[in-house]
Amino acid sequence: MKEKIRLSGVYKIFGDQPRGRALDLAKAGVPKDEVQARTGHVVGLTDVNFTVREGEIFVVMGLSGSGKSTAIRTVNQLHTVTDGEVLVDGEDVQAMTGSKLQSFRREKMGMVFQHFALFPHRSVIDNVGYGLNVQGIAKRERDKASLRALSLVGLEPYAMNLPSELSGGMQQRVGLARALAADPDILLMDEAFSALDPLIRRQMQDEMMAIQAELHKTILFITHDLNEALRIGDRVCIMKDGAVVQIGTPEDILTKPATGYVAEFVQDVDQGRVIQVNEIMVEPKPLDPSLTVQQGLQHLGDRSGAFVLDAEGKPVSVLTTGDGIRVSGMGSSNLSDALRTDFAVCRPEDTLNTVYAAAGRGIPIAVVDESGRLVGNLDPRHIMEEMGRVESLIDGFEREVFL
Repeated sequence: MKEKIRLSGVYKIFGDQPRGRALDLAKAGVPKDEVQARTGHVVGLTDVNFTVREGEIFVVMGLSGSGKSTAIRTVNQLHTVTDGEVLVDGEDVQAMTGSKLQSFRREKMGMVFQHFALFPHRSVIDNVGYGLNVQGIAKRERDKASLRALSLVGLEPYAMNLPSELSGGMQQRVGLARALAADPDILLMDEAFSALDPLIRRQMQDEMMAIQAELHKTILFITHDLNEALRIGDRVCIMKDGAVVQIGTPEDILTKPATGYVAEFVQDVDQGRVIQVNEIMVEPKPLDPSLTVQQGLQHLGDRSGAFVLDAEGKPVSVLTTGDGIRVSGMGSSNLSDALRTDFAVCRPEDTLNTVYAAAGRGIPIAVVDESGRLVGNLDPRHIMEEMGRVESLIDGFEREVFL
């Protein structure tokens, strides 16, 4: 996948002499609090390195003071860097000046802020088209683009309303439409949903992911909420004290925390909302229906069950260890007597929460592709084992912290 944004060895020092002793200390690995105590300068970013791929949602997550918002502001030069390199499509953003920088900001990217920043005296459609107006686009064309953007966020009927006539969630949708109106390659979203109520916030996340599925923008998203980061991010970057702590997929962050700091965050996350079936399913071991019950049980080995497939490779029935033993105990060797058809089906990308209720029945779950063909077996006990493994990993980090 093509690289869209790159931060390489980026330092940001706030103060009168950012490139002096404070930078030297930061590069030597001195903690930011000590740098501030010794120099009076604030370290915003310390050797930050990450890349954002074209078409992905890359989430930078961290608490207040972690450097996440400082990092995103280097991408459009709202912040200059003290040292390091910021590239967008291979161009050095920090070297841009004047009209080139203005054109870059207007045409290459859109930005959505935590606070809606709408003009109260302008209609919704004029708010959405404001950036296009600044670019000198004729009203007819910018209204057309604005209506197209409003339709993406479900607000086309409110085009002539004033912002004060909309709810908070609707106003944030206007902000998102404004960023989309110019059809930029990149969206920078700085705590875009943080001011919204939880339910509306989740709805906005859903809408953003639906829009992304259609438009395939490159999105750099900033949040302090790990649940939000894991829910929407293709990859997540966790920052602390201006430095990157870990970068990985949501599954990596949750199941393979790199440090005790990351483990502290993930301990309160509902693992079942993040871990996908494909993480723990096993390769299918189809069952030949011509076998006897005893042969079928031998075929299972240590598995709790195996599926019988039709000619197209779709599961039609399942033999469980319990059913095989029960029928065999009744004196039957006919495999069909032990097969059942009331099994659940899921997809590899489903999360564990979506199959949790079905797993409670103790019957293997068939994992199928888009055509309904069997691609994996999901054993209910594997779900609990995975949950326990993650808990044990997190507990291990906690013990390290307190020892």
